[in-house]
Amino acid sequence: MKKYAITTAIAGAMTAAVLGLAAPAQADLGHNDWVNNIGPTATAPHVDTTVHGSR
Repeated sequence: MKKYAITTAIAGAMTAAVLGLAAPAQADLGHNDWVNNIGPTATAPHVDTTVHGSR
């Protein structure tokens, strides 16, 4: 039974190491383009400001 306990502890440590190293890489915002594109944007029509005669 001691072999199983050591094997289980090693497997658990390796799993924790893999998940611990993968989480920071996945949390990086550099590869998510949508994060940079969700900012507010506004468009407005061009207004003609030339002076027109009233006659």
